[in-house]
Amino acid sequence: MDREELLAQMIATPAVDRSFHDWPEVLANYAECLTALEPKLRKEEMESLIQAGADFYRTLARAEQYRRASIWDEPPR
Repeated sequence: MDREELLAQMIATPAVDRSFHDWPEVLANYAECLTALEPKLRKEEMESLIQAGADFYRTLARAEQYRRASIWDEPPR
């Protein structure tokens, strides 16, 4: 499969309806996939996948930070 086919498949594949707070579990699932793939990959390929996971983590962590900053526990006075 090429990049576009993989992207389309990821977008079209149904996923578990998770709470926004479950994103660390999604990242843990990705790490499990990498664990299974590691013996089949070159070091450079593994590093690339780890970098993609790091980008994913940073993006979601920033989104969570923005979400928390935009929600007030109490209405402003």
